[in-house]
Amino acid sequence: MVDVVGYSVEDNADIETSIINAAKKHFKEGNYDAALKLYLGLLKTSASSKLYLDVGICFYKKGDFDSAIEYLNQSSQLDITNSLAFSYLGNCYFRKLDANKAIENWTIARSISPKDEFVCLNLAIAYFAKNMLYESVFYYDKYLKYSQNKDNKQYLSIQKNINEQFRNANDLFITGQNYFSKNEKNLALTYYLQAVKKYPIISEYSLAVADLYYESKNYADALHFYDYATRNNKDMKNIYLKMAKCYELVNDYRMAYCFYNRYLKYIISLQDEYLLMLRKISNIKKFIDESSIDITLELAKKHYENNEYYDALIEYENIIILNPELKFEYADEINKLNSFINSEDSITKTYLEKGNKLLLKGEIKGANKYFTEVMHLASPSSNEYKLAKSKLVNVK
Repeated sequence: MVDVVGYSVEDNADIETSIINAAKKHFKEGNYDAALKLYLGLLKTSASSKLYLDVGICFYKKGDFDSAIEYLNQSSQLDITNSLAFSYLGNCYFRKLDANKAIENWTIARSISPKDEFVCLNLAIAYFAKNMLYESVFYYDKYLKYSQNKDNKQYLSIQKNINEQFRNANDLFITGQNYFSKNEKNLALTYYLQAVKKYPIISEYSLAVADLYYESKNYADALHFYDYATRNNKDMKNIYLKMAKCYELVNDYRMAYCFYNRYLKYIISLQDEYLLMLRKISNIKKFIDESSIDITLELAKKHYENNEYYDALIEYENIIILNPELKFEYADEINKLNSFINSEDSITKTYLEKGNKLLLKGEIKGANKYFTEVMHLASPSSNEYKLAKSKLVNVK
């Protein structure tokens, strides 16, 4: 063990380096108490996000999760981009059986580092434990996409299971379509529902279910599946309109008002329809009382606490729709939730900018690295993917 008091040199940086190296050695050997003593000693004279992280991890390894959380929080506050601090915070809360806080911190970690396969896997498992199957399958897919070791038993087992679920869901959906074509809509609905249950992240499945419920005037169930359909669908115009009508028909005027407003931006160039919609929205607004903002904020917070981030985002957006003057007050919440839901988006934008700058300088290899990374992060059907692919330059 290093005798800290024994150092008597003027170069403090050398002292710290020696202590850190000794602490790392103890940590690697599993001697967490010795490592912790050295790290805590350093904290008396200097502090950094990395040092608080090291202390937090030592406490985590010792099974002292409350102390680990204290130091990991310090680490994350000093550096809000320290994804590892949030990842370990998630681990601590999960060990303390607080799944909601675990998921929240793992989600923050992934918003910083979307390709962290272990965080994706943790999220998939935690959401499955909460019976939130959409989110669970979503993160299992992300794990399969970003895993660095595609030959290990765990990966192959998950891949086999997910692929089997997708094939079964697709077969069920095709059977449902066949019944639908024969106008046997009840049977079609049965198979569509089974397809959604098997593989919930395909918006086409949820949309088919929602439309059948809508047609049969079961508006409450239709809304449930339209909500899932909005999560991975680029054609939002018709879905927003149908959701607005459903909410109006079940007398939920607060939500009807908000979704008609969402629909409004799609018809801004259609003057007659736009004016008719403005009148409808004006009439619906008469049914919304002054407590609507408080109700909406309470729902937003409740959804957030339950890790229902899509629904939380909708409600925070609803606050702005109900009262545009609150736009800046809730901008941080909306940006945070967008980073949770679309973790890859901001990073792909940054990488495209960096790639373009390097390309203009003639640094082709460097530019290609960024464009390749964008193609790895983005969906093959996205504009970002297509743009990055078009920018790639062959290097001999």
